[in-house]
Amino acid sequence: MASAPTVRKRVTTAQALAIPSRQEAVAATLRFDILRGQVAAGARLDIDEIAARHGVSRTPVRDALKQLEAEGLVHVLPYRGVEVTRLSAEDLREIFAIRSALEQLAIAMAVQHITDAELGGLRRILKRMDRARGRDQSWTMLNASFHDAVHAASRSPRLIEMIRMQRTNVERYVRAGAADLGTAPQQAEHWEMLEALAARDAAAARAVIARHLDRTAETLAGLAGA
Repeated sequence: MASAPTVRKRVTTAQALAIPSRQEAVAATLRFDILRGQVAAGARLDIDEIAARHGVSRTPVRDALKQLEAEGLVHVLPYRGVEVTRLSAEDLREIFAIRSALEQLAIAMAVQHITDAELGGLRRILKRMDRARGRDQSWTMLNASFHDAVHAASRSPRLIEMIRMQRTNVERYVRAGAADLGTAPQQAEHWEMLEALAARDAAAARAVIARHLDRTAETLAGLAGA
């Protein structure tokens, strides 16, 4: 009796692109650990240990570290290894100044393009944030979703990516300073942003996001310099 023919499943281009490479998988794990403070600022990273933990060779680990260096999360020291970047108070002020310039541009562009449906989505996010108990994990995720939605309304993928890079670099400091940052002032400013977007008032929107980021920068810089 003839055996049944072997059926080979074809992998589509979309499916292939959805499968992370070894480099991307290593970078994602390290990024997650750094952003959540599981690997402290200034900590040395051992390439051999990382390779063994992920079951890969040193090459994808090196490539992953280059990717994280481009994001500002690690620093490759010639002949001395790799360490997690430690940001000073001035570093934080500089990064937030860059973010402020980029996010002011993004929200001004969002004023031009945002739809009523998107405004409704932002309003629903803020109502959920109002019901959250302090700056917990839920509030933090909703906060990120709110800002992501505002940036998406700019319709500028390049600008969004530039903002993402700067946000990624300071996220661990934002998490560490959560208690000092609080929620009330930030939430009030979120509602102001929404009002400015709904009113199609670019100047007001720019002013709110600038104030929003400046206060965060000074709070975190103060903690870093303590």
